[in-house]
Amino acid sequence: MIQFTWDIHYKCNYRCPYCWFHGKWDDIACNNVYPGTDRLLSYWENIRKLYGKVHIEISGGEPSIYPDFPKFAAELSKMHDIGVTSNISGNIDGIIGSGAKYNIGMSFHPLFADGGEFLKRAVELKEGGFGNTVLYLAYPPAVKDIPKYKELFEKHGFIFYVLSFWGKYNGLDYPQNYTEEEKVIVNTALGVRGNTDKKFQLEPVSTRGKNCNAGRTYALVHPNGDAYRCGGGNWKEQHQPFGNVFSDGFRLLEGPEPCESDNCPCNEWSFLLVE
Repeated sequence: MIQFTWDIHYKCNYRCPYCWFHGKWDDIACNNVYPGTDRLLSYWENIRKLYGKVHIEISGGEPSIYPDFPKFAAELSKMHDIGVTSNISGNIDGIIGSGAKYNIGMSFHPLFADGGEFLKRAVELKEGGFGNTVLYLAYPPAVKDIPKYKELFEKHGFIFYVLSFWGKYNGLDYPQNYTEEEKVIVNTALGVRGNTDKKFQLEPVSTRGKNCNAGRTYALVHPNGDAYRCGGGNWKEQHQPFGNVFSDGFRLLEGPEPCESDNCPCNEWSFLLVE
């Protein structure tokens, strides 16, 4: 199945210091467009006409604070297979009451979310049919709390997935500078990408120059519809879109092409590399 990751908008009610977009929110907000539910659905209906039913992983920013999100996601889920990554701080009552059923990767950020309140909302979503996965980033200061939160969420029937941190902390580059002790802790719950058995990286995987189906069977879509082959590297400085999903002439690439990134922090390589 063809897959898209859609950063639905660059807006978030949290300001996590480890976010890809930390310190850049104002700069990237220029990419936000809000054309309304009907027009957005028409864009994805065009994709269905071209490629049939696809998988759309909706991220951001924070999807649950997107205007009219519960209704929009419910309607989109009738057309395509969708998943959502969310801090579940927005309108979960609207999501549960929408009548839809899709998987939400519930992203727990202890710097901004109270653990008890997050758990309550997560249980409501799980019981409402929206999945049972809790995501947690292995930001170096947060690694020590992984065993505690793993026990808490697993006790309530959740799968607790840890994602490796990509970025700088105390002048060191991560994930390659986790200590051996930290690696042991992180590995107890290190997540995998999609339907693969490939865990997220604790050492960068070199991908530049290798043939990859990014752009052919997968694309990263920005809020304005610009489509990039993937999320690898620093998209703003290094890469150009190959098309726009919201335009009539959009087409995926016809074949695999060499990877343009030194590494693949989102683990897209695990299901896209040809070699």
